[in-house]
Amino acid sequence: MTRTPTDQQRLPGRQSLFFLAGAVGLLGVFVVGIARSGNWLAPSVRLQFRTLDAAGLQTGMAVRISGFAVGQVRRILLQPDAQVLVELDLRDPYRSMVGRRSRAELAQVGLLGDSYIAITPDPAAVGQPPIGDGETLVFTNRPDLDDLLAEVASSRIPLQRALSSGLNLAETRLPRSLDQLDQTLGATRRLATRLEADTQGSTSELNRTLVATRALAERLERRADGTAADLSALIRRLETTETQTRPLLLQTLRELTSMASTTNRLVKTLNESWLFELIDRPGDHLKDRRP
Repeated sequence: MTRTPTDQQRLPGRQSLFFLAGAVGLLGVFVVGIARSGNWLAPSVRLQFRTLDAAGLQTGMAVRISGFAVGQVRRILLQPDAQVLVELDLRDPYRSMVGRRSRAELAQVGLLGDSYIAITPDPAAVGQPPIGDGETLVFTNRPDLDDLLAEVASSRIPLQRALSSGLNLAETRLPRSLDQLDQTLGATRRLATRLEADTQGSTSELNRTLVATRALAERLERRADGTAADLSALIRRLETTETQTRPLLLQTLRELTSMASTTNRLVKTLNESWLFELIDRPGDHLKDRRP
């Protein structure tokens, strides 16, 4: 089969189409890969904040929470009231970390690193309804280096005055204080020496007192031992005397009892005799004897 010139012209055109379609497909795959790596296709929530100064802000800069990239700056717009409106794209998985108390501020990686927008997390937002699309965050301006230098320069004069006053005070008061400290140390040293001597004298006196007290205690102990022995001997003697005198005492009591019985019988006999009648009526027996 022979090819006509027309077929020969059409064949390169089809190959070009196939080549172009493959190139477009590869480009699409490349773009999709870049989009996935940059999380361009992930759902996001749009937040915003307002500031009076756009210095350091730029479109596409990173948005971070606790140091992790969670989004980027979408656009920066100047408002009619001269305020700057900054819109942020925050990836949806991190929406629950942002709450009503979250703050946005311009931060920097290290001293000379790239700037980024830092959002402070709100732990109270966990478990609460997520922040809505288009919510406005409070923006906190970081102190400017020029302002810091101006503030340091303005505080340099009072600092110099304070240092000068401190140096003058040290020059006038410090030598006097050192002299007073030397005098105090000398007096303390003399007092320590005196206390040491008094302590040694008190120690010797205390030792003598302790020796005398110990000797007195020994004498009292010996006397107590002798007194205890005398008391023991006296108690034994009393026990012996009691043993010896008890039979005599009982015999005496028996004799006294017998004597009392005899006396009672004698008194009773006398009471019943006629002698007591004569004593009671001395003239009656004379009357009976008259003629």
